[in-house]
Amino acid sequence: MKPFWAKSKQNLSINKAYLIIYLTLTVGFIVGFGSIWVLKEFSDFNHESESLKSEHIEKQKQILRHKVKEYVNFIEYQKSLSNLRAQKNLINFVHQAHAIASNIYKVNKNQVSNFKIKNQIKEAIRPIRFSQKRGYIFINTISGKGVLYPLNKEKEGQQLLSLKDINKNYVIRNEVNYLRKNDSVFIQYPNNYKIKNKYNAYKKISYLIKFKPFDWYLGSYTYLDNFSNEIKNETLKHFHNVCKNTSENIFVYHKNGTCIFHKNSDLIGKHINEFKNTTDRKFASRIINSNSVNNSKFLKSDSLHNSNLMVCTHLVDEWDWIIGLCIDTNEIDKDIVIAKQNLKKKVSYYIFQIILLVLATIISLYFTIKLLLKRMNQNFISFNNFFKKATSSSNKINIEKLFFTEFKELASTINQMIELRSVKEKELQIAIKKAEESDRLKSSFLANMSHEIRTPMNAIIGFSELLQQENLPNETKQQFYSHIRNSGNSLLNLINDIIDFSKIESGELKISKTYFCLNHLFDELSFIFDEIKSQKEKQHLELNFTKELDNSESTIYTDPLRLKQIITNLIDNAIKFTDNGSISIHYQLIQNHIIISVKDTGIGISKDQLKIIFNQFRQADDSHARKYGGTGLGLSISKKLAFLLDGNLWVESTPQEGSTFFIKIPYLPKKNQISTLQLHAKNQPTNLDFNNKRILLIDHDYKNSEIIEQILKPTGATLQIVQYPDDAINKCKQNAFDIIFLDLETSNNSEILANLKSNVSEVKIIAQTAFDMVSKTDQTLKSEFDGFISNPIDKNELLEVLNKTIN
Repeated sequence: MKPFWAKSKQNLSINKAYLIIYLTLTVGFIVGFGSIWVLKEFSDFNHESESLKSEHIEKQKQILRHKVKEYVNFIEYQKSLSNLRAQKNLINFVHQAHAIASNIYKVNKNQVSNFKIKNQIKEAIRPIRFSQKRGYIFINTISGKGVLYPLNKEKEGQQLLSLKDINKNYVIRNEVNYLRKNDSVFIQYPNNYKIKNKYNAYKKISYLIKFKPFDWYLGSYTYLDNFSNEIKNETLKHFHNVCKNTSENIFVYHKNGTCIFHKNSDLIGKHINEFKNTTDRKFASRIINSNSVNNSKFLKSDSLHNSNLMVCTHLVDEWDWIIGLCIDTNEIDKDIVIAKQNLKKKVSYYIFQIILLVLATIISLYFTIKLLLKRMNQNFISFNNFFKKATSSSNKINIEKLFFTEFKELASTINQMIELRSVKEKELQIAIKKAEESDRLKSSFLANMSHEIRTPMNAIIGFSELLQQENLPNETKQQFYSHIRNSGNSLLNLINDIIDFSKIESGELKISKTYFCLNHLFDELSFIFDEIKSQKEKQHLELNFTKELDNSESTIYTDPLRLKQIITNLIDNAIKFTDNGSISIHYQLIQNHIIISVKDTGIGISKDQLKIIFNQFRQADDSHARKYGGTGLGLSISKKLAFLLDGNLWVESTPQEGSTFFIKIPYLPKKNQISTLQLHAKNQPTNLDFNNKRILLIDHDYKNSEIIEQILKPTGATLQIVQYPDDAINKCKQNAFDIIFLDLETSNNSEILANLKSNVSEVKIIAQTAFDMVSKTDQTLKSEFDGFISNPIDKNELLEVLNKTIN
């Protein structure tokens, strides 16, 4: 027979299949589960019926044990009270004797001999008695010799350290040992052999106290058994009150078979063999025989003559008492019958509830599933309509018409996918435009870079060739030299911009903050740009530097070199884009910030161009044939440098009227500080006389060597040049040098440095590099070299480093 879904697979819907399967599984599960549950209840009922009696009996056992334990604890408590009472009596008795001895000694010392005082004390204490005239005071020396024994005079004057009691305890030896560490002490002697003394007692307790004037100790003792009868009477009285006020059945038997306490007063004081009732005699005999050791005993009812009794006993070994408590189990059986009846009613009620629950669940599930499937079908219709339209439109699913969380989440995901597709399409269009713009900017930048490099290089090469002509006037040569120097500086500035841009992008540019005077920086810039105006043939431009603070207040904490780089770039741009008018450089203090402004009357910048001028490779006019030139890196570098200085850079501009650039940095003043520019001026070399100084230069570039040679000629220093490190070591072995210049571009410079240090340990070595060693290897230079200079070589820098190193 084929399943129902195979007969009409073409017409069967998911909803119908789901309804049939769900109902079948649900009903089967509920019926099966209900049947199992009913069977389990019957099984549990039978099991509980069997165990109910055992549980009730065990519960009663626990109650019996707990009650018997309470009676035993009461006895122990009474015994502890007797111990305290015995100790108190001993203390009073011995202290009384000690007071008598102390008073006799105090009255007679320094008047009669110690021998007479000792006799007086002994005679005064000898007749003292307590505890029914059995207790007395004895005196021994700390060395263990007997002094006073009222009942055993033969011990007086004898050495008693080897004396033992009937339980073989070294009495005097123990007392002496305890008193060596204490002035008074209680000692309780064990009775391991359970031998009674002449007073028919077991436990002995002593109290001892030192009498220091004669190196004696006084003591006395008593037997705790003297208080036993009193404790036993208190205990029996307590048992009587319990039985009188409750239904508890307490009994006490002596191990010898005597009944000490019983609810049946006729049995008290009789031996079990005297019991007339055979049941009572067997019952008592069984209890006594089962308590031969000190332990709590629980006697099963079937082991007794009367099967309805349940008994728990405990042996008080010290008194040879057997304390017990018994209950009648007939009441337990009645409770068990009632509990079984209640359990049966409970199971029947549960079965009826299960049948009703199964019927109600089947009916409610049928209508619930029908409703859910109807709404699920509506959700399927919504999704079907959506997918039909999804290929041609970007319409979304209406989530509010859906009923189930899963469908809503699915619809939300689909709608997000539609939104994401629209966004990605827009982003793709923007990315295409950006890629085209980036490609154009890259081409423009490369063209600009080629132009910016070729222009100064053409000037350098061209004027260098012209200088080779003969009979050139000196004025013309100086003009050519000036053009070559200016072009070289322009090319160096371009290289520095590219290096700075690379460092900023890679995060390697280091900021070195220090205190310096902003006014001195303005003075230096004013001097520099006066010359730059002349070089650019813009002497007619008015260049105004305005200071708001005096020198002490204008000493601030930031990186002076990077701040100077930003301001220099802005002023250079202002001169470039201003043909007529003026350029004003001003700073002011506003809310703990220094705001520096560079204002020009140049061509200005449009609103559209203002959005891109701080972007890399971008200028207000980035066409290939633009008028002003440049790489488009200056403002981008300046913006990022301002950010590294914890500040900002922005611009305000009006086309054809001019632009104002603003630099904002934190104002962190510190009075009485000398600016770095002042320090730089103070550190300029003053002693340029290097006569008798021998300098060795290791450099494979002959042009650098020639420059250094020309710079050092006026100083009088002797310079020798080698290209290879091995030649340098040979030179050092032949001649003594004061300074060695080492070009770090030489291969294996670490090995070279080690060889130089090992062969000429006292010579000072200056590193020469074309890289920015300050930011990258400053710590290495400080630890390995005595100084450094960077390429291209600056005359003042070289002389300053040389002067510091030599002097």
